[in-house]
Amino acid sequence: MQRKKWISGLCIAMAVVLTFTGCGGKKKSKEEKGTVSSGTVVMMVGDDQVRYSEVMAYCYFLKCQYEESFGKELWSYKLDDNETIGDQAKQEIVNMITQMKVISGVAQQQDVSLSADEQDEALRQAESLVQNAKAADKKEYGLSVQKISEIYQENLLAEKMFYVATDDADTNVTDDEARQEILSQAAKTASGSSLQTEEDTSITQDMIDQQKEQIIQQRQSDMFVKKYNQWLQDKKVDINQSFWNDFTL
Repeated sequence: MQRKKWISGLCIAMAVVLTFTGCGGKKKSKEEKGTVSSGTVVMMVGDDQVRYSEVMAYCYFLKCQYEESFGKELWSYKLDDNETIGDQAKQEIVNMITQMKVISGVAQQQDVSLSADEQDEALRQAESLVQNAKAADKKEYGLSVQKISEIYQENLLAEKMFYVATDDADTNVTDDEARQEILSQAAKTASGSSLQTEEDTSITQDMIDQQKEQIIQQRQSDMFVKKYNQWLQDKKVDINQSFWNDFTL
């Protein structure tokens, strides 16, 4: 069956980090104002120090992913709760970094690590990203092969931990369970019409097999989220609030 990455902040990190090679866009860096430097610690996850350079890398990932489609005005768009999309994106960066540090810590405790080939792949991806980034972006975001490679490795390790942690998930799904789920979903999208019969929905074996996979994937995701929340309870997360209040995408 096809693998599925954890659907959470992690999915953004994985998708963004592993799919793009560079972008434009100018950011007003606080490092230029002299208030912080690349080595400034802006949050702590347990004993792990998170420095400004790492935050800037994740900021670059998100901006590259979304500004290409929506423009840089996206971050100032106000939502119903009077927050901006930029405000929510800042929180997403905090969430992503927290997830990576927590999962990496558990991986170390359980002796789960990357192979030499996986580490080489992370390095290759990092070199490609930095090589393709514009010179202005390299300076603005402080992009380095070492820092980007570390982030790639954390993401690859998190993906590996997903499958380690969900190895005992229930993967037994009968055809009837899958069929009933298809009918249930069809009924929810029927816009108030009467429940559709199996014949109405033309359920095929391919549809049943795909639904089985989706059910298993959901079970894995639910199991991992539950375990992650337990891991998170054992970690103290300290945030430099003055930095995050001023920080903008």
